[in-house]
Amino acid sequence: MWKIFTHRNRYVVTGVSFAKRTFLSDAYQCREAWNARLSTPILEKINLDTLYYDLEQRFQQKQKISAIDIDIYANKLTDDTHIEEIADFLYKFRLTEETSNTLDSTHHAVVRNYLDHKCYGQLLEVLNNRIGYGVFLDDYSANLTLDQLIKEKKFRHAARVATLLALQEDFSNPITKALALYSCYRYAKAPDAEHFDDLTPVPQDATEAEGQKKKKKEEIKVRVKFLRNEFFDDHFDLTDSQLLLGKTFVELGRSYGGASTAIGANCELLGLTMYRKYDQAIGFAKENAGKELYEEVLQMIRSTLEKEANKEDKKYAAFCEAVDKIEAVMKLSKESFEKVILEQVNKSVGSLEKQQIETQAKLYSDWCNLRQQRLDEEFDRMQRAKRLKEIEQLAADMEKEEQKLWFFENEDKIDLQIDSKQVYYPKRWFGKKKKPRTVDVDYVPPEVRQRN
Repeated sequence: MWKIFTHRNRYVVTGVSFAKRTFLSDAYQCREAWNARLSTPILEKINLDTLYYDLEQRFQQKQKISAIDIDIYANKLTDDTHIEEIADFLYKFRLTEETSNTLDSTHHAVVRNYLDHKCYGQLLEVLNNRIGYGVFLDDYSANLTLDQLIKEKKFRHAARVATLLALQEDFSNPITKALALYSCYRYAKAPDAEHFDDLTPVPQDATEAEGQKKKKKEEIKVRVKFLRNEFFDDHFDLTDSQLLLGKTFVELGRSYGGASTAIGANCELLGLTMYRKYDQAIGFAKENAGKELYEEVLQMIRSTLEKEANKEDKKYAAFCEAVDKIEAVMKLSKESFEKVILEQVNKSVGSLEKQQIETQAKLYSDWCNLRQQRLDEEFDRMQRAKRLKEIEQLAADMEKEEQKLWFFENEDKIDLQIDSKQVYYPKRWFGKKKKPRTVDVDYVPPEVRQRN
């Protein structure tokens, strides 16, 4: 197994040495530019506790929160006292019509706050629930997240973030792509790789705590017109950790050029194996005969096949035979695949880090200006609504005063208006109800004789 450890500023893989720094530098954090938002007139005067109670009361009364209020609340966070509250507000905010106006700085502020306080589990929960919270990673926040998780050797969390990026099908940023590939590779390579925390299946027959009695749930039956056919999109519906990781490797391999590059070919073949697309993997191996295949990747493919539960599948058996013959079909390389990935990380970071730092620092400044602009627009809108309400109230008061001044001239008209508003109810009988008379069809009236 290849192991990585640090020695001062040098990253060493057993048997391989790298003189260059592997991951992002401290300057990439842009701490000074990011903390400059707190000195702006908007955030400097805000009291977080007061704003929290104001937003909570406003939502309870009007069921409405503005996007600029959520943005101010998220960017004002500097400690972990409101970690739970910001997630709660985001969930409530998604239920309003204002959610489409969410600012990009809100997403970024939420992610950075979770990272600063190392709340990785809560961050993944928020990112995974896209419908409930609506928080998405941009390129810069994705790089910060992956870099911090990798440096802290949280490869399981880093790989989970990479799978979320793969579901978005966006690996256009070279740094994001390289860090995501390294995270997935280190997690898949671990011999004790388990399920992702948020996807770990919970046993239904779990034992309950002692002293608690199991309550029988009442069955509620609902009449439905028809039953919908089950649909599996093989994308967002994926809940198996191995399938998600395999799909991520496939997306990363194709973003690296697929079969045209060594990294792309190895990633795609490994991904198809973990994705259990054995028929596609067989075709991919045949089409790319003679291409370079790393022994590490081949070993991971065989390890994945050994863990397969359904070994009676015909496609699985056919792919196992193809793997046994793959040494004669593809060119095996003894070079470390992890070394190749780290070289890609160094290359992308070295060429793009400085440019992205300058771009992000300017973006922080633009977000502050946009926040001030949106706040001014919101203030103007509230002032217009207030003036309109005052005008309507003034018009109503003038109408009442006019009725008083011209009462005798319009007395007949007022009487007609009063009569038109009166409601006449039908008379009600509170006595005993009379029984309906029954008619006897066989009744013959007596004959009456007339007197002479």
